[in-house]
Amino acid sequence: MNERWTWLVRYIVVIVLGLILAAALGEMDLFKTTRFGKSGISAARLVQFLGYGGALFFFWLLAQRAAQLMPSGDERWKVVKSITLPVATLIVVAAGQAVLRLLLGPVMNRVSHQAFNWIAITLIILAAAWLVAALFTGSSSLAPLFGGRRARG
Repeated sequence: MNERWTWLVRYIVVIVLGLILAAALGEMDLFKTTRFGKSGISAARLVQFLGYGGALFFFWLLAQRAAQLMPSGDERWKVVKSITLPVATLIVVAAGQAVLRLLLGPVMNRVSHQAFNWIAITLIILAAAWLVAALFTGSSSLAPLFGGRRARG
């Protein structure tokens, strides 16, 4: 593997370990039965939030770094480079709402639950719009849509 891309293996290992540890620890009886006060939040939910959230964070960092390292002068990589970060953002936002619900779910009432759902829907739509704009403009920057200078990549 090219030395320039060896960091990829480290990111993938961190993501996989975060997912495995979150799933394994979150299913242990000790974590399921231990609660934080009267909030209803268990240690299992907290460890799942940290593990899954960390995995999503490193996935987004992986996509950001991969997009930076892709050759900008090569036409074959232009589309992939321009949509890498928007696609990763869409995945993180869509999955992140479920991860955030692990922590906030027990403390939300019906009204805050509806507000959370609408905020999540809005963020998913915005991330999808960014992806469409990146495909349309050939750039992950939104500046070309608003009349700004055309940014690279």
